[in-house]
Amino acid sequence: MPMLLEVKPDQPLVVLHNEELTTPEMKHNEVRVVAEEPVIDLNDYYRQVPVAGVHTTCGEAATMMNQDQEHPCIVLCDEHMKPTGLLMRETLYRMLNGRFAADLFYRKPVIQVANASPVIADIHMEATTIIDIALGRTEQHFYDCLLVTEQDRLLGVLTMRDVMSLSRRLQQAVTEERIRTVTESRQEISRINNAVTKLVQAANQAVHEAREIMALSKHGEESLKHVDASYNRVHQHMESQGQHADYMLDSIKTGSGMAHSIRSLADQSGLLALNASIEAAHAGEYGRGFQIVAGEIRALAKQTREVAGNMSSLLENIGGLTLQTVELVKASGTEIDDSSVHVTSGGATFRQLNSAVRDLSRIAEEIAMEGGKAGEVAEHIRMKLDEMVADSE
Repeated sequence: MPMLLEVKPDQPLVVLHNEELTTPEMKHNEVRVVAEEPVIDLNDYYRQVPVAGVHTTCGEAATMMNQDQEHPCIVLCDEHMKPTGLLMRETLYRMLNGRFAADLFYRKPVIQVANASPVIADIHMEATTIIDIALGRTEQHFYDCLLVTEQDRLLGVLTMRDVMSLSRRLQQAVTEERIRTVTESRQEISRINNAVTKLVQAANQAVHEAREIMALSKHGEESLKHVDASYNRVHQHMESQGQHADYMLDSIKTGSGMAHSIRSLADQSGLLALNASIEAAHAGEYGRGFQIVAGEIRALAKQTREVAGNMSSLLENIGGLTLQTVELVKASGTEIDDSSVHVTSGGATFRQLNSAVRDLSRIAEEIAMEGGKAGEVAEHIRMKLDEMVADSE
């Protein structure tokens, strides 16, 4: 009669796939660990029991049970090891312990008293499905063994204790997975919290620098205002200098006219002196003294004419230089006007810059405020995750 090897491990082995371990030598960035659903190997849980044929009697089945008190049941199989029934130890002993049990059941084929519809689970079936099937049975067969097969061939059985052990190991695996997930979430929250903290610090630094830029911009705007005021004063001074130059040109023209008049008078005096000298010569000895005076007057008229000519030339030179000065003053005034326009434009640019920096500072302050709130939320979540990890452990 075929028997399956009697092997039952003390500690079941659970194989977890796709688990990645992180070490301190890894990069600073968090490595996301991807873990699949824990896979339970049923080969480590089912146990072997005696196998009976269709012609085995209850007495023979009792002898098989007595050979090893650890066997919880006998499985009935055909010649291909396909299960056809299940007889639990308690059921067999209850039948054979009666007053007339030996006469009634001892020679009866075990197939007549066995459970012809036992629960059969394939070796590749999910552990959770097997547990659900086992727990969903009626009270009459709740503690019956589950038959484990592969391609309809019997491999072994699972007792309710084995099912509970399987369920407990699944719970442990789920708990470990939950702890791992919570730990990873806590690390991720910590990373987010650190990133938010750096963001808040950067935003505060941006606010500080924006305020400094605003102060510098305000100072630049005030400096341009002073420059514009200086340009206006210089422009006024140059306009005043232009007016004085115009007055000087008028005075030079007046002086030049006076010089021409003096020269004309000198010419007339020279002619009169010449005429007087001629008349004095006609007078002879009596006119000699007058002739000397007339010569002196003629010499004085000549000197006066020369002085008037020099004065006229000097005034003409001064007039030319004054005209050049007036032209330079006008050109400088034009340059100052253009510079004043640029200064005014620069002041408007500083005001726009100040407004833009003020908006940037406001946005940075809002970012810092929202970042602070996000950091508080992240810290609260991290604390809750720590509590979950502590409770799980």
